[in-house]
Amino acid sequence: MEKAKKRSGAEALREKRAQGALADGGALDTKPLLAVLFGTAFIAAFNENIINVGLMDIMGEFAVDSITAQWLVTGYMMVTAIVTALVAFLLRRFTLRQVFFAGGIILALGSAVDIIAPNFALLLVARLFQAIGTGIFIPTMMSTVLQVAPRKKLGSYLAIGSCCITFGPAFGPVVSGLMVTLFGWRSMFVPTLVVITALMLAGIAFVKPLGEAKRIALDTLSVALSAAGLTCLIFGLITLTSNLLLAVVLLLAGIALIAVFALRQRRLEHPLLNLEPLRTPRFSIACVLVVVSMMTTFSMSVLLPLYFEGAMGHTAFIAGLLVLIPILVNAGTALLGGRIMDARGEWPLLPGGFLLITVGMAGVAAVAGTIEVVPVVLFACAVYAGVGFVMSPSQTAGLKQLPRELNAHGVALINVFIQVAASAGPSLYMGILASSEASALAGGATQAAAAAQGFEASALVATVVGAIGLITALVYVRLLSRKVPETQPQAAPAGLSLAGVMKSDVFTIRNTRTVAEAVQQMLDHRTSGLPVVDGRGRVVGFVSDGDVMKSLADAGTPVVDLTYSLSVFADDVNFDMRLAHLMNANVMDVATERVVSVDVDTPIERVCTVLGEGRIKKLPVLDRGRLVGTVSRSDVNRALMSAFLAARA
Repeated sequence: MEKAKKRSGAEALREKRAQGALADGGALDTKPLLAVLFGTAFIAAFNENIINVGLMDIMGEFAVDSITAQWLVTGYMMVTAIVTALVAFLLRRFTLRQVFFAGGIILALGSAVDIIAPNFALLLVARLFQAIGTGIFIPTMMSTVLQVAPRKKLGSYLAIGSCCITFGPAFGPVVSGLMVTLFGWRSMFVPTLVVITALMLAGIAFVKPLGEAKRIALDTLSVALSAAGLTCLIFGLITLTSNLLLAVVLLLAGIALIAVFALRQRRLEHPLLNLEPLRTPRFSIACVLVVVSMMTTFSMSVLLPLYFEGAMGHTAFIAGLLVLIPILVNAGTALLGGRIMDARGEWPLLPGGFLLITVGMAGVAAVAGTIEVVPVVLFACAVYAGVGFVMSPSQTAGLKQLPRELNAHGVALINVFIQVAASAGPSLYMGILASSEASALAGGATQAAAAAQGFEASALVATVVGAIGLITALVYVRLLSRKVPETQPQAAPAGLSLAGVMKSDVFTIRNTRTVAEAVQQMLDHRTSGLPVVDGRGRVVGFVSDGDVMKSLADAGTPVVDLTYSLSVFADDVNFDMRLAHLMNANVMDVATERVVSVDVDTPIERVCTVLGEGRIKKLPVLDRGRLVGTVSRSDVNRALMSAFLAARA
């Protein structure tokens, strides 16, 4: 009878899928949907960098200086940052289809107006309009991937999304440089217009609503505070080298507005941006590393084309090709950095990457005055290689410090910080470049020599920023190496210690074994999970029955418990094939690799905190890195209750 009920539940689930009733996209063919969204993320990232190689031509046609022209980059990134903070609200208030077409229409209109803009003011307004579309598309793509991608393939889908975001800026300067060289600067907006129009046509067929829109109100005061605060910060950085007093006033005003914004978010039922993750120091420090790395890469993507064109006299197309070389290096080291992060963790990856950034920027500053292409490109490659090694690992290191319920908010915060860095970095360095260049021209230097001197001054400041990142990374990896924060524990019941509470007869599985062997051990020992150890007895993962079932499940299939899930999956025609493939896989393919653990001398109070904060049922206990036991919530509860009752007796 019970089995019949479970079967009927499975049949109802499949019927809902067939009717398209599931909000999680289970009935949708997600591959075309994601392909369209990957395309929009690529063109959005592509559109961010197309303007860099055309700045010299735009400055000449509209007779504006470099600081004014820089607003085509800085203003764009600033608007993108503001919109990025709004996307979480937009995806709750509207359907995916509505958000998609709104972003596409806005980006297309902005591109069309930029092609025909008769003056700089309209060009800038249309460029800022484009930024709204960019701010919508990238976080929307990432959010949809998390929602509809099969869990067992989530890493692959996210990697594809990251590659789209990485290669967009890589090809932007090359394509736009070719267009500028052959057809003039206005033509560089044509590829974006053509591609986004094609993607919207595809979206008519493939982009469907995922769930219902919720009628929640937008807190306009929060939007105003964030926009005003960010604008003051950016203006302050731009004027830092030309008007120190005004810059200080603007920076203080910006900080004050952002502080008021943060306080308001804590009081709202539906905050525009949930700032709770920032209360975790290990996440906050990781955000600093992300900001430093993004300031570096976005600033170089603006400064290098200006240097190659202004100081060396190359065409926009050649400048784009030269910038492409370090960007491709960045893409390669980003993939390599992810693998190193998985295999070895934060050390020595993060400090090593920031060391490359610092040394590379110092090298760029040293050779900038020689007007030699090869040395500048080589040192720029070192800078971009360092950014590739630290960008994703910094985000991963920060996000894994958060409990699962805060992961989505952590991702939103990191996206906002990335856009803020992309706005603040170029603003700061362009202000330094313009000020130094003006001083050189006043001293009688040629235009080329003045441009080289401005670039050199910016590179020197970037070297200092890179060094700050290096010091922060060293402190951070040292902090992460401490399993237990150094705090004074409260008094525990007399005689109660972790060594006395934990179970020392722990069952483990080697990291070379299969999933089937892990499942057999869990069944034999009547346990729901096993630590995964290497040949030296070190914990390298943790596998649970839930991990196995989630890997077996399709997207949208609820995993309740082992018995129910098997009754649902057993009706699948491909069940036997999927089950056989999973059981023959290596246990590490389904295990959680970044395991939360405690040392054997950890106070019971801290063990309770770790179990509670992370909603963890069982923790491996280590002694000098080796597994010596496990402790569960029930173990601790029984020990505490026994100690309490004994004290009252």
